[in-house]
Amino acid sequence: MKRFAVIGLGLLGRTVARDLAIRGVEVIAIDRDQELVQEIADDVALAVRLDSTNREALLRQGVDKVDAALVAIGENFQAAVLTTAILKEFGIEHVISRAVTEEEARILKLVNADEVVLVEELVAHKLAQGMMTPSLVDTVKLSPGISLARIKTSQEMWGRTLASLKFRQRYKLNVVAVIKSESDEREYPETLLLDPEAIINEGDVLLVNGPDEAIERLAADDND
Repeated sequence: MKRFAVIGLGLLGRTVARDLAIRGVEVIAIDRDQELVQEIADDVALAVRLDSTNREALLRQGVDKVDAALVAIGENFQAAVLTTAILKEFGIEHVISRAVTEEEARILKLVNADEVVLVEELVAHKLAQGMMTPSLVDTVKLSPGISLARIKTSQEMWGRTLASLKFRQRYKLNVVAVIKSESDEREYPETLLLDPEAIINEGDVLLVNGPDEAIERLAADDND
């Protein structure tokens, strides 16, 4: 089983720790605040109060043996920098650190953070995207410039087949699946693998992959 450490149990850290645990990952959750530690104790494999800038304390909890770590310390940037440096000294393969500003991101990169997340910037981009293209349900980056996205079908598509829409030629995107809106009293909606003759109904969602620009154009067209 994969083992991850999440250090800093503010909103970001708690959310990530719980999501990882739900996905079957063994999570070590760490914070200096005992109340935050207690709040998440029942949701993860191990929740412990300690100073993450203390090498020996981290070693005693086996943090040096995790597969990856998230440093989500929010209020003490010096502690975030030192913690990131210590984790990389341990030889942890992938360390992700939270930053608020570009300057903080640059400093974290200097201490060998493998990935720096500018949380506020990500939220801003997500908010702007949602305002501009509300039909774009969600996206996942597959590689630079290429994403997998869930897009609500437009009225123009309802009652038609994928073949009749000439989807690939028109939108330059590949349809991976059609997520049907009718549940037929099932707990989860039915997902159909690609069928060119599948009829698209109101409320259906398309799972597509391709260039980010093409995804954005499709989502924008659906809102016109």
